[in-house]
Amino acid sequence: MKQTIYIDVLLAVNIFINYFLLLAAAKFLAVRRIRLRILAASILGAAYSLTMLLPAIPMVLALLMKLAMSASLIFIAFPWGGKKQFLKSLACFYIMNFAFAGFMMAIWYFISPQGMIIKNSIVYFNISPIILIGSTAVCYVVIRLIYRFIGKHEVSGGCCTVTIVWKEKTVECNAKIDTGNSLVEPFSHYPVIVMELEPLSEVFSKHLCTFFQEKKWEYPSNTAESEEIPKIRMVPFQTISGVGVLPAFAPDKVVIKSAKKQIETEDVYVAVCQEKITSDGFKALLNPDLFSQGKETVMGRKC
Repeated sequence: MKQTIYIDVLLAVNIFINYFLLLAAAKFLAVRRIRLRILAASILGAAYSLTMLLPAIPMVLALLMKLAMSASLIFIAFPWGGKKQFLKSLACFYIMNFAFAGFMMAIWYFISPQGMIIKNSIVYFNISPIILIGSTAVCYVVIRLIYRFIGKHEVSGGCCTVTIVWKEKTVECNAKIDTGNSLVEPFSHYPVIVMELEPLSEVFSKHLCTFFQEKKWEYPSNTAESEEIPKIRMVPFQTISGVGVLPAFAPDKVVIKSAKKQIETEDVYVAVCQEKITSDGFKALLNPDLFSQGKETVMGRKC
C-alpha cells in the first residue's frame, strides 16, 4: 500500500528531533551550548532527511552518507575542542540516537502508529504534533535523568583549586564544582566562575576593589582610574531567594586543578560576588561545563 509523505512534516519532524538529540548530547558531554549553532545543525540534518524521497540507497553508501552527515552536524553544533573531543561528541550523539530509536521502536511495538516509514535510514512519522512533542520530551527527560544518575562530573569530592591569571598577576583558591551553576555570559556563552571578592584583592588594586565593593560597576564612567577597570559584563542569575545580576570580567587565563586532571582555558568569565559564597571555606563556584573545554592534562600528560 502506498503511503503519502508530506515534505513539510518530514522537515519539521527531523528539525525537532535533531535539535533535542543534539541538545541532550551537549548536556551529557557538558559542552558549551550555542542554541543557534544547534538549530543550524538541526536544519542541515532535516535537509538530509529528504534523501528518503530518493530510490533505495545501497546499505554501504547509506552508512557512509550517514557518518558524513553526523560528523557535519557535530562540527556545526559544538565548538571545536580537538579531535578527541570531536570523536567523543560524535559517539555521544550516536548513543542519543540509539536511545531515541529504541524509544520510538517501543512506541511502534506497543502502539503501532499509522504512517511510520523508515527508508534510507531516515524515519518519517505522520503523527500528530502533540504525540511527537510529548514523545520527544519524555525521551529527553529520560536522557537527562540518566545523565544525573551517572554523575558526569566525577571530580573527587566536587572540589578543586582554581587559579585566575589577570594582568600578569595570579590568585589561587579552593573552589567547588557546582552542578547547579549553569551561568554563562549572555553574549559569548562562555561559562562563568562565581568568585568572592576577597581572594581577588590579591590581583586587584585598592581602587578596583572599591569599584566592586561600592558597586561602582553600575556607573563605571564615574569611577576614578578607569583605565584599571576591566570590561564588565552583567551576568543574570536566579536563586530561591530571587533574581539579580553579577558583574563579571574576562581573565587572561584560568587554570583548574582537580585530583585527576588540569584544565587551562581563556574562554571563561569570572563573576565577582561581594558576599561569602559558602560556609565551608570555598571561595569560588565553578560551572561544570569548564571541564569539557580548554587544554586538558591528565596524570601529567597533555591530551
